[in-house]
Amino acid sequence: MAEDAEAQRLAEDARIWEHMLHEHGTTFEQGNLFLVGQSLFAVAYTTLLASGRHIGATRLIAGFGLAMAATWLYVCHRQFSYFRIVQERAHRRLPEYAATRESWNRRPIALRLITYFLPAAAAVLWAFLLVIS
Repeated sequence: MAEDAEAQRLAEDARIWEHMLHEHGTTFEQGNLFLVGQSLFAVAYTTLLASGRHIGATRLIAGFGLAMAATWLYVCHRQFSYFRIVQERAHRRLPEYAATRESWNRRPIALRLITYFLPAAAAVLWAFLLVIS
């Protein structure tokens, strides 16, 4: 009986660890996806701007870029919030993870950059381009 309970606890711990790694990777994958989308909008915007024609289209692209940046910020914030919940659960459940996290850094700087700074910077850029075009 005790062996079964221990085996079940170890399996649950492994699932928590895998879930946390999956959520961490998902955050970066979403950030990369939105960065590619933003890059495509930037290429379209600069191509139209360089041609000197279709100035109205540049405003439309800037508007879509701004909307995509706002969506990016919302989606990444929700993902980051969920990741924090999974991370706290792992912290409580896995002593090795808790020790590593305490000895290293409690704040995931890279995750905060891709979650908040990059979408906010993109939103500021598109808002500026929308105003000047």
